[in-house]
Amino acid sequence: MVRYLDPEDHPELGEERAPRSSPGERLARARERNAALSGTEAVEAAREVALRKLDARACSRAELVAAMVGRGFRAEVAEEVVARLEAVGLVDDQAYADALVRSRFAATGASGRALRDMLSRKGLGADVIERAVAQIDHDDEEARADDLVARRRRSLRGVSRQTAYRRLASMLARKGYSPSVASAAVSRALASWESEERGQEEQWDTP
Repeated sequence: MVRYLDPEDHPELGEERAPRSSPGERLARARERNAALSGTEAVEAAREVALRKLDARACSRAELVAAMVGRGFRAEVAEEVVARLEAVGLVDDQAYADALVRSRFAATGASGRALRDMLSRKGLGADVIERAVAQIDHDDEEARADDLVARRRRSLRGVSRQTAYRRLASMLARKGYSPSVASAAVSRALASWESEERGQEEQWDTP
């Protein structure tokens, strides 16, 4: 019996075979196949897409639904798959949001508005977002803002106080800190640096 070998899977068969399809063409065919599935077959196939996403990294339920719909599955199939994954603990939006907030705050210093924007882009709900961001209290923010400002000290040597203030406040604003927290952190740092510099000058002036 002659066995047919798909040239898409066997490029070594030679140039006389049809050229490989582009990624876009392959995705379009996959979407058509997935859209034609129904019942248990559709749920199982969609579940494989979701599990591959989760194997790569944690995801929100909205991200998983979008991934499955993007592969051609109907929205109701995607919702059913996510509901099953939630039931067994593989999907938990609150735990996902909480972990993201902790990791981003620790790694980059992102806070407040920046964290809310990031979580919103993940498709997380407002209540979930607020509970996650609430893990960071005012004292945490102040300490992290002080740390971020201190790390920029060397790059600001030789610039005017006004320029240093503007650059530092803008940096903290981009990371999501409120104007009051940013202003207080920058003012503390500049006052401390100026005091240190005056002390060093006085040491040099002492006969």
